[in-house]
Parts: sequence; C-alpha cells; structure tokens
Amino acid sequence: MLIAVRVVVVTTLLLAALIIQFTVRELLPINYLYTTAGVTYALTLCYIWAGNVIASRKVNLAIQTAGDLLVETLLVYFTGGLDSPFSFLYLVSIITASMLLYRRGGLFAASGAVILYGVLGDLMFLDVLHQPEQSWFIPTPWTASRLYLNMATNFAGFYATALLTSYISEKLQKTAENLAALRALNENVVASIPSGLLTLSPDGVATFVNPAGSAILDRDAGSIIGRRISELELFTEEEWEQIRERLDTGAIFRNECELKNGERCVGYAVTPLNTIEGTASGYTVIFQDLTEMKKLESELRLKDRMAAVGELSAGIAHEIRNPLAAIAGSAQVLKKSDALSPQEQRLMSIILKESERLNKSIADFLRFVRPQEKRTTEFDIAASLSETLDLLANSAELSADHRIERVIAPPAYTVAGDADQIRQVFWNLARNAVQAMPSGGTLRVTTEVSDAAYRIVFADSGRGMTEADQRRLFQPFRTNFPSSTGLGMAISYRIVQEHGGRIDVASRAGFGTVITVTLPQGVAGSRGLAVAG
Repeated sequence: MLIAVRVVVVTTLLLAALIIQFTVRELLPINYLYTTAGVTYALTLCYIWAGNVIASRKVNLAIQTAGDLLVETLLVYFTGGLDSPFSFLYLVSIITASMLLYRRGGLFAASGAVILYGVLGDLMFLDVLHQPEQSWFIPTPWTASRLYLNMATNFAGFYATALLTSYISEKLQKTAENLAALRALNENVVASIPSGLLTLSPDGVATFVNPAGSAILDRDAGSIIGRRISELELFTEEEWEQIRERLDTGAIFRNECELKNGERCVGYAVTPLNTIEGTASGYTVIFQDLTEMKKLESELRLKDRMAAVGELSAGIAHEIRNPLAAIAGSAQVLKKSDALSPQEQRLMSIILKESERLNKSIADFLRFVRPQEKRTTEFDIAASLSETLDLLANSAELSADHRIERVIAPPAYTVAGDADQIRQVFWNLARNAVQAMPSGGTLRVTTEVSDAAYRIVFADSGRGMTEADQRRLFQPFRTNFPSSTGLGMAISYRIVQEHGGRIDVASRAGFGTVITVTLPQGVAGSRGLAVAG
C-alpha cells in the first residue's frame, strides 16, 4: 500500500507541474522534480525487490521509511534548503512510521529526519553545500541564532510528532485488540450455545444463524441467510404476520412448531431486535429442538401412570384373585358331579376356562405392578435371542406365510443382567410382531454392538400403528390384539427400564413397525466373546 501510494503521489505531482508549465507558458524549474521522481521510482523497485527477499514486515517498513527520508531531504535541498516549505514532508514519514511501527518506528523516523535535516542545514549554512542554480526559492542569509532556532523547533516538532502519534497508535492498537477479543468472545459464545439463534431483517429475511441453528434446521448457513422466514419451515407467512403484529406491541412471542412432517418438535421465542440507539432493526428468533425432551416427558408421564395404576390396582387384583380361586375350585368340584347334564358340563368348562384366563391376566398384572427381583448374572444375550426366535419359529402361532430372518452379530456376546427377564422381553416383542402380521409377513431381527450399547432391532412387515397406537403402546391394558391382556409390552418396557436401557418405536399405519431395544454396556454389557466364523 505504501509503495502504491508513494508512486501515485509522485506521479501526480510531476503531472501537475507539467500541466501548469504548459498551461501558463512559463518555464518552471522542474528539472530537480524529474530527478526526485526518478530517485523515487528507483527506490520503489528496490522496495519491491526487498519485499520479495526479506520476510520481515518491520524491516521492509523501516527500509521504505529511510528511503522516504532521503527523498524528502533531496526535495528540501532542491527547493530552498532551510527556506524550503517542504520540510513538513518529514512529518508525513514520521507519522507513517509511528502508525505502522509504533513508538520505536516513530523515534527511528524522527531521529533520521533530525540527522538528515540537521546535516543538510549545517552544510548549507557553512556553504559546504551550495544552493542549486534552479532553486524554486531565492535563499536569504541565515544567522547562527536563526539556524539554531530553526533546528530546535523542527527537531522538537519531529520528536513531538513521533511521540504523540505513536502514543495514539498504540492506544488504537490496544483498543482494536480489545474489540477483536470482545468480538471473538461474542462469536464463540453465540457459536457455543446449544440453542439456535436466528436474526431477521424487518421484512422477515434471515441475516444471521449460529451453528446450532443450522443443525436444528438441518441446513447450512448459506442456504438460510437471505431467505424469508416462511421458507425455513418455522412459520407460515400468515403465522409470521400474526407474530409481527404481537411483537409490535412489545410482547415476546413463544410457541412450538413441528419440522419435517412432525418428526421433530421445536420450541421458539421471537423478540424485537433494536440497535444501540433503540431503533428497530429486525427480529431475533431463539429456538431449540424439543424432540428428545418431549420423549422424556412422555416416558415420565407413562411411568407416573404406571405407578398410579399399580398402587391403585394391586390391592384390587388380590381381592379379585381370592374369590376367583373359590369360584374356580367350586366349578371344578361341580364338574365332577354325575348329576350334571351335558349342557351344564359344558357351562362348567366355560367357567373354568374363563377363570383360568382371568387368573392369568391377574398374574400378569401383578407381575407388572410388583415385578420379580432382578437376578443379575452374566449370560450370552445373543444365544438367548436365538433360542427365543427358535421357540417362536416352532410355535403354533406361526403359519406357513410367516418368515423369520435374523442377523445376529456377533453370534455370541456376554452381558450382565437378568436372563429370564430379558428373554421375556424378546418373546413379547417377537410375538407381538407376529400378531401384527395376521396374513403372514417377515419378521427381521438384527443386532449390533456400538461403543456404548448392545442394540436389538425387531422389524416386521405388518399393519403398523397410528400415532395414537404408538402413544398407548406401553400403557397397561391397552392392546391392539383381541387375545392379548395388554400387559406384555408394559412389562417389557419396565424390564428394559430397570436394566438401564430404552425402547424406541418407529411405525406407520400400513408400513410395518420397527422396535429397537438398547441396553447400555455400562449397565448391561461387559465383554464380548470372540467366535470364529
């Protein structure tokens, strides 16, 4: 930049002198100006060469400052020496050095100016160096006192300019560093917060988004900035207009919305954005992905409902079970009587059958509200899963149109937990999948081991579930199958929870269901068994 500015200034001065000379038809003494311009151009080539050879920025600036002082001394000599009005050019070099090299550079330039101007003045005062013949100014006799006064004022001006300019430059540098640090801190804070931050212009066009906002919206910043808010799926155009009307009253707008056809829930707050002066400059949208939080809330509500049902129903179940046992025993005795007709015998059989079914339902319910104590042992979970699938494959519930596919990898894996309870979970999930395919279909069971969990996936090609069915899937006595008690999935859910795992459900009506059981290795997993083949 200095090289370019220097060349432009010298060329402009030279052209201006030529234009004046040809305009007024008067020969001006500009031969020395040619010499000065030539020296400047020659030094410029040296600066360019030095910039390519010397890597240090400070050294290059010092070289250019020294060259400028020499050119300025030459110009002062040609234009009157001590009477020259161009001595102020020393101040330009001093200010430049002070701004770019701070105090040390300013004092270096001031000292160079003092030495060159002092030597030039002394040589011309002592008549060792004569005034050029074509000087622009007629020299006047100088006395010793006038010389000393001129030198003192110029030297004082040089050093004062260097100190003052370098002081201001250093203050500006510190201020710029503080502003840069503050800006970097602000950017780091905005980039580190887990919530999305989106700023909008007054007409609803996105002007900024932080990394968390890009991740939540599943778009990069380039595809967000410059788009209207209605194109980002947060609000429709009509909703945005309603929000703006409320914001104009000074209120903060809070709400929730769904992204990607209801797969994700996002909570947001919209506030007006004002400048430091208090004038409106747009809007700020702070939003957060609430999908996992909603799932946790749903799980907590489910646990609360289960606890309430258990506390209320445990006593009722016992009260029903006692008279039920009496009824079943009495029916069993009456059935053995020869005095009963065939019709009465059939009715007694129905009573016994329904009593047994009701007793099984009560037993399942009591197992749900009062689960057995978990007996933690090390067992091969992959082998337990394979055995459960073998039992199901040979059960009467499977027809010729059902097919079970399995990909169990690794084929053996040891975990710590209650083997019977985990096997019960596998049986309930696999049996439910088969019941969801009354006309036949494929049940695919796969496993995988990640860094933190052992994961089992049950995927069927059955009739699937609606969102309402999924919400009530793990609730007791809620079932989609006529022959089921509605407790199998609730018991499975509770067992997995007690083992520190989780059950995730993904389903669409008519497209089958995928249920994933995840058991964390820190609780349920310990080590794997290496099996060849």
